[in-house]
Amino acid sequence: MMRVRRVRFILEWTNWATKRHGATELNIKKGLLLSQAIGGVMNKLSVFTLIFLLGASLSFAQETVPSQIKEVTLFSNQALVKREAKVKIHKGLNELFLELQAFRVDGDSVSARVFGGGEIFSVQFKEIYLKESPQENIKALEQRIKELKKLRRILLDEKSVFNKKEKFLSSIIDFSQTQVPQDIKTSFPKIEDLEKTLAFLSDNFQIINGKKQSLDSRIEEINEEIRVLERELASLKRPRQKTKKVIEVLFNSKKEQVVKIQASYLVYDAFWQPFYKVDVPLNLEEVDLTMFSKIKQKTGEDWKNISLSLSNVIPLKGVGLPLPRSWILDVERPRKKAARAYLRKQAVEAPMGVAADKEEAKFLYAQKKELPLSFEYQMPQALNIQSKDKETLLPLFSKTLKGEFFYLAFPKIKPLTFLVCSASADKELLNGPLNVYFSGRFIGKTFLSEKRAGEEFNMSLGADREVKVKREKIKDKIKETFFGKIERKTVIREMAFKITLENIKERPIRIKVVDSIPVSRTDKIEVKDLEITPAPLEKNYQDKEGVLLWEFDLKPGDKQEINMGFVVTYPKGEPVYEL
Repeated sequence: MMRVRRVRFILEWTNWATKRHGATELNIKKGLLLSQAIGGVMNKLSVFTLIFLLGASLSFAQETVPSQIKEVTLFSNQALVKREAKVKIHKGLNELFLELQAFRVDGDSVSARVFGGGEIFSVQFKEIYLKESPQENIKALEQRIKELKKLRRILLDEKSVFNKKEKFLSSIIDFSQTQVPQDIKTSFPKIEDLEKTLAFLSDNFQIINGKKQSLDSRIEEINEEIRVLERELASLKRPRQKTKKVIEVLFNSKKEQVVKIQASYLVYDAFWQPFYKVDVPLNLEEVDLTMFSKIKQKTGEDWKNISLSLSNVIPLKGVGLPLPRSWILDVERPRKKAARAYLRKQAVEAPMGVAADKEEAKFLYAQKKELPLSFEYQMPQALNIQSKDKETLLPLFSKTLKGEFFYLAFPKIKPLTFLVCSASADKELLNGPLNVYFSGRFIGKTFLSEKRAGEEFNMSLGADREVKVKREKIKDKIKETFFGKIERKTVIREMAFKITLENIKERPIRIKVVDSIPVSRTDKIEVKDLEITPAPLEKNYQDKEGVLLWEFDLKPGDKQEINMGFVVTYPKGEPVYEL
């Protein structure tokens, strides 16, 4: 019995493989496999019977199965797509193709499950080259551009006809101005004939000009529409995209039945980024922080009526353990300065509107799911996200943060004071732009950096002109001689600065001031005789040498001064940077 089953399986598999790879070679292999499987029974079969078995075709089905995207898990740089399909299959070996529309698929990520009686022989990703793009949206754009160009040709031909009519009327006028030969001269036309002729020319010129202007306007509209569609088409197309991508599922069915297939795969050209909106009430007691997701996908597949999850994990193809290495101490070697690249981050303002005299509508937020390595946000509603160059904005969560409000000034850098809220971070706060609102009114943009859970972070809420700060140099004296006669080899430079703070608000404030004193990196430059009043609250603030921090409570109308003085000596004739 086992031998018969093996024979049936070999015949079934080889018939399928013959259709895919050619009959001659595989029929030979089929005979060898059968001879090994059947053994002694094969010797009793006639040559005619063997040939009949080799040529026989058992039940086999090859079919492209329509499928729909049901779930998408969106990562920061790609997306995991899950498709489902239901199909009626035959008993025996079935080769099922699930067609994909994505431009770029990670073939190693493809997997599939079949719910039905039988066994899965293999699941693999394949590409079939085509003459045209398989994506329906690209086909529609190409067809629309083709139709518009055809319509433009028709309008240009129509305009050409009006140009010829206009040229004919102009030729009549030109002919009237030429010297008429003697043999065709006639008597001078009557006045009423001239009036009719002029009226004819005038009416027809007006009609022609009106038609031409209308055609020019319509042609320009068509040209602009073609330009827009071509830009959209260029944004969707990818190099070597004219391939039909499929997930091939080889399934051996025990019976004729309807099965459900679930397939998943990773696609590129899809991402999400967080950005935040913080709303500060006028009483400065707390802040409402809302996290949004900015989604963009140009995968080639439209996500229609899907269940969407946003994950903060980055999928990796392989993660290896770190290798141990020796701890080597050495002196610092001279090296070239590396150029710094600055990335300008632009925030997207989250629109907010409130209907008058009605209850304010609330955002529908996502449901957070904790995973072993990360967390995900499961959107509560079905979504439609097209594959095109546009952004989709979705709220993820909102929370009220208790924080400390104070003012922060950097007089050496900027003559402004900034209202700051210091709060404690949690693991949900990722890198992203931060839009600041005061009582629902947008006032500016900043950036929120990712923090460790429990780490304090400062949110800049904008500059306040009612808290003044001023830094001025009050002394800068250079000594180059002894007693005004003998030249020194070193320059002695005495410097002093004064920082003035003033609260012109009608309420008390707390302000922190950050400034710095010079720090020498060489023994050729010496900083000494340092005098600072009042003394700073913290030296080497945030582990930065020479950076000082003061903190003051100012009542309405209060002023506060900070005085700093020091002496710098350095070799004469050698420039000192940053002094």
